[in-house]
Amino acid sequence: MKINLKLFLTILLSAVGGGLLYAQNLVKVSGVVTSADDGLPMVGVAVMAGPGTGVITSLDGDYVIEVAPGTELTFSSIGFEDDKVVVPSVETFTYNVVMQSEAMNLDDAVVIAYGVRKKGTVAGSVSTVKSEKLENTPTAAFDQALQGQVAGLTVLSSTGEPSASATMTIRGTNSINSGTSPLYILDGVEISAADFNTINPADIESMSVLKDASSTSIYGARAANGVIVITTKRGRNMDRPNINYRMQLGWSAMAHGNWDLMNTAERIQYEKEIGMTAGQNYDYLSKIDVNWMDVVFNDAAMLQSHEIAISGATDKTNYYMSGGYYDQEGIAPGSLFERYSMRFNFEHRMAEWLKMGSNTMFNYQNIQQADEGSYALVTPISASRFMLPYWNPFKADGSLASVNDGSWKGQGQNPMEWLENNPLSYKKYKVISTAFAEFTLYRNLVFKSQFSVDFSHVTGFSQSFPSYLPNQGEGSASRNSSDGMNLQVTNTLTYRFDIDNTHDFNFLIGQEGQNYHSEAFGVATKGQTNDLLTDIQQGTRATSWNSTASSDYSRMSF
Repeated sequence: MKINLKLFLTILLSAVGGGLLYAQNLVKVSGVVTSADDGLPMVGVAVMAGPGTGVITSLDGDYVIEVAPGTELTFSSIGFEDDKVVVPSVETFTYNVVMQSEAMNLDDAVVIAYGVRKKGTVAGSVSTVKSEKLENTPTAAFDQALQGQVAGLTVLSSTGEPSASATMTIRGTNSINSGTSPLYILDGVEISAADFNTINPADIESMSVLKDASSTSIYGARAANGVIVITTKRGRNMDRPNINYRMQLGWSAMAHGNWDLMNTAERIQYEKEIGMTAGQNYDYLSKIDVNWMDVVFNDAAMLQSHEIAISGATDKTNYYMSGGYYDQEGIAPGSLFERYSMRFNFEHRMAEWLKMGSNTMFNYQNIQQADEGSYALVTPISASRFMLPYWNPFKADGSLASVNDGSWKGQGQNPMEWLENNPLSYKKYKVISTAFAEFTLYRNLVFKSQFSVDFSHVTGFSQSFPSYLPNQGEGSASRNSSDGMNLQVTNTLTYRFDIDNTHDFNFLIGQEGQNYHSEAFGVATKGQTNDLLTDIQQGTRATSWNSTASSDYSRMSF
C-alpha cells in the first residue's frame, strides 16, 4: 500500500512539474494598440502568432497572448500597415503598438494607374496632393483647390461662375490642333471636366498627378496630356464610428478693383466740353450718381457649405458615408450654384481570398448662370461699363425702374429688369457607381474585376415673360434635356514580389472596355400671354426644335 502511495505521489509531482516547466517556457505578451492618426485605441486588431493562432484587441485596444520565446507576432488591420515583433525570452513582455495608416500616409504612397506604389519606387514624375489641401479650400470643386499645389500643373479659371470648371494643363500645351486636357480618373472610372463640381472635395482622399510618359503610358493615347487620378475616402479602423461635421461660411467679391468710370459730375463736364448738351436737364441729372459696377456686381456674395461624414471599420469591413450641401452665390446677378451630394464607399473581406466593395455617388445641382453674352446694354456684365452714371436702375422706393411704366430714363432697357424678366436655370442629376471583386489566386497573385456606371441627366429652362414691354405681350419659353450613360469594365491580374526586401517587382496585365451613349433634345415656343403660365406647352407656336437621337462610342483596350 505504501509502495502504491509513493508511486502515485511520484506521478503527480512529475505531472505538476512538467506543467510548470511548460508554463515557464511561455511568455505573456500584453499591450495596447492605438492609431497614429488620432491616438485612439483600436478594436479588432488581429494579433497573430501563426496560422490560426492569435487574438484580437478589445474595446480599449489592449490584448494578452501567451507564446513561446522567439515567436514573431504580427499586428494587422485593414487600412493600416502591419507591425511585427519577435518575442524575447522573458517571463512577461509589454509591447504597445502605434498603427500607421496605410491609406492616409500620402507621403509614403501614391496612387498611380491601376494600383498603389511606395513613393520611392516610382520612377516617373508623380505629385500627390493631400486631402487637407482640398477640403479646407472654400471652392465648389477640387480643380480650383489645386491652384499652386502641384509643380507643372496650370489651373486657369476663365469665368467667375461658381459652377464652371477650370482649365487644367500639365507641363504646358502639348498639342496645337488636338485637346490639351489631362485624363481624369475617379476611383478607376474615367470622368470629364464637366463633372468636377459633382465631386465633394471633402470626399477626396488623395490626388495623384502623373506627368511624364513613363507614368501615363499604361493609359495609352488618352493620357498624352497627363493623368490626374482621384481616390475617395475609406473608413478608418476604430472602436466606434467616426462622425465628422464641417461647416464653412464665407463671402466673395471681385478680385480686382473697379474700372475707373466717370461719375455724374465728370460725365456732365465731358458732355458740355464736346457740346453734347441737347435735351439734357443737368439740374435733375446732377442729383443722380450711380456706380454701375456696384449695382451689377455683388461684393458680399454668400457661400455656405455643410458636410457630415460617418466612417468606420472592423478587421473585415470598412465603410465611408457622407452627405453634403453647398450653396454659393455668384458675384454677378443671376449666378447661383447649389449642390446636394451623397457618397457611400464600402469594402468587405468575404474570405481570405476574396474582397468585394462598392463606391457610389449621388449628386443633384441647381445652377443659374449669369448672361455674359456679347457687349450689349441688356446684359448686366457688359452694361456695367456702358451705362451712364445718371441712369438710375431703381425707383425711389427701391424697386427696379421699368420701361413698362416709364420710370427707366436711360436708353434701351434697364439691364437689371431685363435679367429679372428673362431667367435661365439648369438642373443636373449625376450618379457614379462602381462595384468590384478582388480574388487572391495565390500568394501575391491578385485578380481584380471592376464594373462602373456613370449616368448624368441635365435639363435647362429659360423664359421671357409677356408682361415685359419689349416682348409686346408675347412671351417665350424653351427647354432642353440631355442624358449620358457611360459603362466601363476593367479586369487586371497583378503579381508582386520582392527579393531580400530590396528589389520590388510588379507585373500587371489588364483589359478595359468602355461604352458611351447619349441623347438630347430641345424645344422653344412663343406666344405665351400669362407670366404664371410661361412654359413651352402654353406657347401658340414652336420656334425651334432640335434632337440628337443617339450618339455612341466604344473602346476596348488591353
